[in-house]
Amino acid sequence: MGLLASASWAAANVFIQRASRALGPFRALAWAQMAGGVALLPFAWALDHRAGAVPASLLGWIAIAAVSAVVAYSSMFYAMERGRLSTVVPVMSSWSVIAAAISIGVLHQHVRGNQLAGAVTVVGGVLIVARFSQRDAADEASGGAGVRGRQALAASVCTALGFGVLIPAIDRLAPTLGSLGTIPCVFLADLVLGLPLALVAKLSLRPPARREWPAVAAAGLFETLGFVWISIGVARAPVAVVSPLAGLSSAFTVLYAWLILGERPPRPLLAGAAMVCAGVVLLSR
Repeated sequence: MGLLASASWAAANVFIQRASRALGPFRALAWAQMAGGVALLPFAWALDHRAGAVPASLLGWIAIAAVSAVVAYSSMFYAMERGRLSTVVPVMSSWSVIAAAISIGVLHQHVRGNQLAGAVTVVGGVLIVARFSQRDAADEASGGAGVRGRQALAASVCTALGFGVLIPAIDRLAPTLGSLGTIPCVFLADLVLGLPLALVAKLSLRPPARREWPAVAAAGLFETLGFVWISIGVARAPVAVVSPLAGLSSAFTVLYAWLILGERPPRPLLAGAAMVCAGVVLLSR
């Protein structure tokens, strides 16, 4: 499930960048989430299994999920609009470090020795990729990208923090709201908090034009599909195991940016991506 999430999110990254550059990051975010949430809602209603009891902590976890989703998604679309995929996505993928730490330290989840070794290897690879992506972004900024490069890098760090908190929160909400139903609920909470802020900032939220809808819809659907896989995954294994696997999306995205978009990341960044793949092999044993 973690691998499927990473593949879905890698595809989403491509379309998020296209939609954000065509519409602007916040307008693209609002309509992509609406498209993804509406598409998933009937499946969640028909297929989900929900617990009958509602824990007292439910509202607290919903609030945590809503705030972290606003931070994660607004900064992600912003970074995608301003930065290169091979630079910003690996930094974002370091969210798995935060999610794994919360899983073990706060939620007291336990993992087997081989799973922990694989997770540490994946996380180490993500950290290497993130470190050299930051250096690459700094070189890009000093070479003329300037403020845009620094803003994209800062937004990528905020994205990692937001998703690092959001994924464990989804794990806490899934027993009550359902593995699938949690996702449209999180999107709805994100929009409830984010849309008033967008209106206060006088950001345009008009619907996309017909030619813009394919990229927006694909961004929303692939992002939602990634959350479907990871939500099912954390219902069956600890977050500390599933989240590093989902971090493989950075390797997929860097490879796409390298081969298709012609971006040329430094060799250490590619070595970090290979380390992530090696950790996946350990996790699968």
